[in-house]
Amino acid sequence: MSRLVCADFDEFEEALYGVQGRYVLRSRQQRDWRLRVVELNGVALMFGREGAGTVYSGVGLPGFFNIFLPLNRHECTVVNGHRFDRRLLAWMVPDAMFHIDASQPATWMTVAMSCELVLRWAKVHEDEFDPSILSRNLVNVAQMDIAPLIWLARRLFRIDQQAPEDLHNPAAEHAARTELMDRVFRTLLPLATPGRAPRARLDHQQILRKALELLASIKEAPVHMEDLCVAAGASERTLRNVFNRYLGMSPHRYLMMHRLHTIRGAILQARPGDTITDICAQYGVWDFGRFAGHYRTYFGELPSQSLHGRLRTAGTLPLHSIIR
Repeated sequence: MSRLVCADFDEFEEALYGVQGRYVLRSRQQRDWRLRVVELNGVALMFGREGAGTVYSGVGLPGFFNIFLPLNRHECTVVNGHRFDRRLLAWMVPDAMFHIDASQPATWMTVAMSCELVLRWAKVHEDEFDPSILSRNLVNVAQMDIAPLIWLARRLFRIDQQAPEDLHNPAAEHAARTELMDRVFRTLLPLATPGRAPRARLDHQQILRKALELLASIKEAPVHMEDLCVAAGASERTLRNVFNRYLGMSPHRYLMMHRLHTIRGAILQARPGDTITDICAQYGVWDFGRFAGHYRTYFGELPSQSLHGRLRTAGTLPLHSIIR
């Protein structure tokens, strides 16, 4: 995690991710300026605390889309002429000018997402995505409660601060950035234009068979929603309908349960020297506390207890072993 504490706004201004612009102070400085950034290989989460009331005029950098939401003083924040409240968030596209007027020192959150990742997400969700948002800035009423997005962001900051090695391996970063982008767009969407022509009906049995075949064929790597959509040749909305109809749950929940069972299988086949951290890293686990809670709910014991039981059965548990 990048942490920056500045006595004035110049260094703070230069460190902002995904945008470029200038601050004009509209009140005297009341506190220092603070910035925290977590980078997830194409997605950057940023918390900022400004030291004064400001006007910021900027432009989205060519490679990034951004969302912006204030975390306090909502009524004192105006974005592109729209006064904020707790239900609004702003969307900024590359190369488009925007203006943020904060009459009081504000704290805010942004998520910068690479164009490549946004376009990939849009393709997987093409029947519920309005492509016109890719070319215009907007201030939109959130379609879901914003609180879960903020909660997820705070979890990422906490893990990045306390256990960065858990978050910054390729599988974990992929899982974390996928979860964050899904939450961003679920909060922003639906924005699909009414009356769009429906896609041709696909064979639900064939979709389900292809998705489950992919899960069965991959044993030692994480599987994500995008992988299921590509394998099944269907959008996420169609997959949700199929999974809920035939399996009684969403594909997100099915993937979570599949991952739990896969990791449990790997634990029960563990060799001397294997740790829970090593095993879970293969499957994109980045929040071990949350994962352990889910694991105990389904299997009645913590992952570490499963591993200790496996090693005791095999007669290879070292006396000094303490594995979380």
